[in-house]
Amino acid sequence: MTGNAVSVASGHSMPMLALGTWKSPPEQTKAAVKFAIKECGYRYIDTANDYGNEKDIGDALRELFQENVVTREELFIQSKLWNTNHRREHVEIDLKATLDDLQLDYIDSYIIHWPQAMGRGVEAATFAANSVIAKLYDGKSPMTMFPVDEQGYIIADTSCHFMETWYAMEDLVDRGLVKSIGISNFNSRQIKEVAEKKRKHPISVLQNECHPYLQQKDLLDLCKILKIQFQAYSPLGSRDRPPSLLNANEPTLLEDPDIKKLAKVHGKSPAQIVLRWQIQRGVACVAKSVHYDRIRENMQIFDFSLSDEEMHSFDKLNIGYRYLPFAATSNHPDYPFKDELPHDYVLEKCPFLPKDHK
Repeated sequence: MTGNAVSVASGHSMPMLALGTWKSPPEQTKAAVKFAIKECGYRYIDTANDYGNEKDIGDALRELFQENVVTREELFIQSKLWNTNHRREHVEIDLKATLDDLQLDYIDSYIIHWPQAMGRGVEAATFAANSVIAKLYDGKSPMTMFPVDEQGYIIADTSCHFMETWYAMEDLVDRGLVKSIGISNFNSRQIKEVAEKKRKHPISVLQNECHPYLQQKDLLDLCKILKIQFQAYSPLGSRDRPPSLLNANEPTLLEDPDIKKLAKVHGKSPAQIVLRWQIQRGVACVAKSVHYDRIRENMQIFDFSLSDEEMHSFDKLNIGYRYLPFAATSNHPDYPFKDELPHDYVLEKCPFLPKDHK
């Protein structure tokens, strides 16, 4: 790592801090992206077609280029392949929809969002424009990004394995449509499988949930061995996620007294302390916000450091708490976190079912 950037396995330079856009309302996304790049120095935008706001990001980028604020080459843009588009014939279609929305010829990093495929496996590729809300696929209307069966359970495509998807991702690099490829929400066994069976292009990024309550030390060690850059999503605890994804009595990361104590010592916010802790241990971060003060604040983490003692003080916070297990897809054999589910876990219905679903 050099300064605020790191060289990933593909040979390209990647900034250590990205502006995240999951849960960013489309009507606020454009302004947030422009402010982050123009006023705060962000050069890394993380998105995905299932977020439903890539068109707004694309409009922001176009205006920034027209205003000569930045050039395309100065930015690092990352998007993700959604679970319903894992089949080889759907991967490039998914990417091209993202490129069209972003108004770009290529993206810098493209990662498989989750290892488990969803859908019946025979429909056309799906896009956010179809509807990100789950509904029963009736064989006529466009497939949604959260396909469910008659009872409201997410449909697992068990005939598609993530290695088939990975090989299609490698083809995108060869065609110059993406510069680096990676994975997200994979467990150690799955990471090793991709690393061992890849044909020509390395895993550049592993993006997984990671924060002081879920420090992912084993995965971080594995990534160092395999020369994969570990990247944390929801590094601040994701308290603004949809109500259907919130858990009763879950711990609130930024209210942790130990973190607040360090924030007071350094004259920083709890969020800045957490992001600085990640950066110092070599973990890149995706920090989402549409609020200008927080966007600016999240970038102001390179002007101070934590002592060795302060870094070690985080060890006692590692309670193994996952905010985003996506357990509704645990009926798929490639679901990555089965060993974290309770022994009496009962499959839940899709968390995004419309209210009128029976």
